[in-house]
Amino acid sequence: MSEVLAELEQAVRSRFKVEEFFTLPEGELEFQVAYDEETKQSFARLELEVAPKGYRPELTGTKEKCVLILRKAEAAPQRASRIPVIFALFTMVSLVVSALIQRINYQQLAPSLPGYFVFISFIAGIVGLVGVHELAQRLVARRRRAGHAGSYVIPGVPLLPPYIPALGFVSSQRAPALNRDHLFDTVIAGPLAVLALAIALGAAGDLTSVQSPALYQWVNSTNSSFVYNPSAIETALGYLLAPVSPVMPPGALPVSPIADSASVGFILVFIGLLPMALFDGGFLAASAWGEKAARVATYLSVLFLLLVETDNATYWAVAVVALLLAGRPAKLRLLDEVSGLSHARQWVFVGAVILAFLSLPVPHSIATFALP
Repeated sequence: MSEVLAELEQAVRSRFKVEEFFTLPEGELEFQVAYDEETKQSFARLELEVAPKGYRPELTGTKEKCVLILRKAEAAPQRASRIPVIFALFTMVSLVVSALIQRINYQQLAPSLPGYFVFISFIAGIVGLVGVHELAQRLVARRRRAGHAGSYVIPGVPLLPPYIPALGFVSSQRAPALNRDHLFDTVIAGPLAVLALAIALGAAGDLTSVQSPALYQWVNSTNSSFVYNPSAIETALGYLLAPVSPVMPPGALPVSPIADSASVGFILVFIGLLPMALFDGGFLAASAWGEKAARVATYLSVLFLLLVETDNATYWAVAVVALLLAGRPAKLRLLDEVSGLSHARQWVFVGAVILAFLSLPVPHSIATFALP
């Protein structure tokens, strides 16, 4: 056995209770090890030690029969895909159309606001929401060694009210993550970053809103981007900022294109955190509950989207996309396939699902009038 293989064997034996040991072809090693409460952390430390030597550990099997293999690391093939680029182009077209619709609506909703301000501020808000989702996941993936390749933005259909330019983010992996904890941290970073920016945009929109000559009843009956009610988070934010927001007379309608982009952000958080298919929530569900349970959660989420707002075509479009993606459920690629998600992160996932519903615009079946 070479000196490198001897060092690798010693590294494994120093961290695990080895029950059996085999030398594989091509200079790779296989161990049957006993799984205990320290195995997840020991595996993470082992990965850091053997990676500089050109090897990659893999933990497979079950906790009762756990197999650790040290394989020679190979560079992941760089296969360029045109799908993200195509989706990004369609999303940009949808965004421009949505912004033009906003500009047309604001000619009646807020004639005092320049058209270019409405157009640019709405586009800038949506671009920021999409960009911060991708940036957050890339930064965490790099730090947590999660093998995350990025997200595809599913473009919206501008003719479907409420005219949101994107239907959500579909996640993907290029290389295996170290374990479920690292993958979970990476995926959830995207929706949480979108939520943080949506709150910031919502606050900025509330503080810079202007009074509209239109009435709530007129807005609620038009086929515009304002046909949805605010979410619980938006409503709470409005009450918190009420003392410092522009004073409006009773019954007046405050409007802001910045707040409109924030509303789109909350919808993206709601869609993203729902446990379905290849959306962020689907990967989170697969990490927390397993892939079979995540598939069941996908169908339940689709059913909810179909029933929550029967006259909202956008939710139906998302449901159709989720059903199409359900044929390819979230398949986690992990170096440590045995260890489960930590208990703390399981509670974080429960909180994420609650956040999804708090970000959901209050359905008109519940509030039959437009909420302030």
